[in-house]
Amino acid sequence: MSYLSELQAVEIAKLQALGAAWHLFHHGSKTDRVPTDSGDIPTLSGLGEIVLEAMGGVLLPVVETIEAAGVAQALDIETARRVSAFDITLTAPVCVLSLLNEQVPAGFQSAITLTLRQGTGANKVTWPSNVVWQFNRPPVLAYVQGMSDMVTLVSDPVTSKWRGMVDGGWFNV
Repeated sequence: MSYLSELQAVEIAKLQALGAAWHLFHHGSKTDRVPTDSGDIPTLSGLGEIVLEAMGGVLLPVVETIEAAGVAQALDIETARRVSAFDITLTAPVCVLSLLNEQVPAGFQSAITLTLRQGTGANKVTWPSNVVWQFNRPPVLAYVQGMSDMVTLVSDPVTSKWRGMVDGGWFNV
């Protein structure tokens, strides 16, 4: 009878350890690690953080803020940076925009959204020559200080150009 009790005690201890690991896996913080026979693993919260970090540019756009774009502003859109949106405050009468690292890997398409804020008012943008616009017309931006416009540029995998589309204008934010 004592043999069964010892065996039962070992099995009960295993079940308790498994229950504690299960609880830690489901309720632990993102920095906790769960010990297993195969080594430590992250908690569910930690796995969520790993997935968000790996796919952050897909799940949540990474926004780069440019507080004061002068007469020229280069936007680094390299896919590894995962920046898919720029919030740009225009501070010069004319800002020449250029795109850095604009090559999109074969089989993929990229898009970037630009929020263009009128920092001083009546600021204009000169667009890169490889941006083609809907209706063959670049956007006319808001010209009142504090107003903003939104534009999206989408890569065209066939022509290696970018299609420009106005998402909206004259936002008072």
